[in-house]
Amino acid sequence: MKEIEDFYDFESLYYDDIYGIFSQDITFYKAMTATSPCLELFAGTGRIICKFSGGIGLEINPNMLRRSRNHFTKVMGDARILPFKKHFNTVIIGLNSLLLVPNGQKRLILRESRRVLNINGYLFVDVLNGFNLNKGTYNISDFDDGKTNISLKMRAKSLRDSYQLKYTYRIFNKTKKKVEKTITIYPITSMELEKMLSTENFEVDGTFGDYDLSPLRDDSEKLLVRARAI
Repeated sequence: MKEIEDFYDFESLYYDDIYGIFSQDITFYKAMTATSPCLELFAGTGRIICKFSGGIGLEINPNMLRRSRNHFTKVMGDARILPFKKHFNTVIIGLNSLLLVPNGQKRLILRESRRVLNINGYLFVDVLNGFNLNKGTYNISDFDDGKTNISLKMRAKSLRDSYQLKYTYRIFNKTKKKVEKTITIYPITSMELEKMLSTENFEVDGTFGDYDLSPLRDDSEKLLVRARAI
């Protein structure tokens, strides 16, 4: 967990700048009738949950919450042991967050999500579609507000059951600096995820390959799932 803590301690400095403009996932959740009360796990700075009235965002990294410029109910905690009772109509696990832990811990998070969801409430999961990262460099973001310029690129190294992602930040403001950070993710196939969800008393009623609601295919980059609590 030290790798994750170190990675997000640094990302918290620039997270809203790098990712704040991204909104396709928010549009997807609203199109899929995500309704209040709404909880986001791994909420970061609350980019997603702040768009839902009365939304609660749970985040384990205190710097992400402290540096957030978004308005939502901030709760520091562990997604594997949620500090809530059954209350929510929607739980969101967004933008690859579930991939930060191996499959055994994924099950704990899904179990806790089911525990706090009302019957017929919805869980949304947004992850990569299996092992679908190619070799080469991905351009993640180019941010420039006239004062600060941030270029962020990522390279993925495939391991046996995981990826090591190497992020390179080039930051230009009053000074210039280059920072490299790595983080490990543990992808999951659609079949594995659906089996986990079924075991934890969810019924999958929608799988998509992109935020535009296109159907999931073998070569889809994304795996987006909506599952109903039963």
